[in-house]
Amino acid sequence: MGMTILTLVENTVQKLGLVAEHGLSFLIASPGGDILFDTGQGFALIPNASRMEIDLRRISSVVLSHGHCDHTGGLSRLLSEIGPRPVFAHPSAFSRKYSKKQGEPRSIGVPESREALEHAGMQLRTCTHPMAVAPGILATGSIPRVTDFEQVPQHFLTDAPDGSGLVQDFLEDDQALILDQRDGPVLVLGCGHSGIANTLLYAKELTGTNRFSMVIGGTHLIDAGETRLEQTLEFLRQFEIMRIAPCHCTGPRGQFALWQKYGTAFLSNTTGDRIECTE
Repeated sequence: MGMTILTLVENTVQKLGLVAEHGLSFLIASPGGDILFDTGQGFALIPNASRMEIDLRRISSVVLSHGHCDHTGGLSRLLSEIGPRPVFAHPSAFSRKYSKKQGEPRSIGVPESREALEHAGMQLRTCTHPMAVAPGILATGSIPRVTDFEQVPQHFLTDAPDGSGLVQDFLEDDQALILDQRDGPVLVLGCGHSGIANTLLYAKELTGTNRFSMVIGGTHLIDAGETRLEQTLEFLRQFEIMRIAPCHCTGPRGQFALWQKYGTAFLSNTTGDRIECTE
């Protein structure tokens, strides 16, 4: 079942006429239907699709990797363009989310409320556990955290359940996609807030294999120090990854480290790139 991943939104662009923004959106074209994984911030998705002559009305459903605005900001405008669609997401993706690195907390959650999005045409499919979103495409739901070196940064915050203030957001809404392919599963990450190692471990549990034909997407190594980078690279040795295309929140140091490790198996992936899931 051959599939293609088209990067509609990413932090960087090398193709004339397209727009980059800090965010991510993948169009996954498959025989069982086209899936949109994340929607970017909302400025680039529609113009890029139009420039690339992509008919977004062909999308059968949308999957949200988590509830940060650089992955969900384009959802409302998308629904206004294509009409109601199923949207697979963890329910806590719609909770209020903040980042506090310095000064006052900054809102970084889904720009619209869940109710407003449902009014706009979002047909929410609650995704807490593994769920098929199309033939050969599995959303992982919440990813177990088992490694001791992958921690969600403390600057991510959310509202306390009792309304007493802000508490750390452990981003339980973070999920990935697993694409069933002839050469081995493809793992598609949004930001990888659960950690690339944790995500691979769970994908291995769900698929029964440690061989992945490709890993693509954000790995959130942008804030990783030297120790965590080394631990991540060492951990990846237990997986057979044929191709890797890290982007978005991987960061330049993370990309360089993965490029050094994987060499010719490392793929550049920027706005407008099209990658076949099978070689």
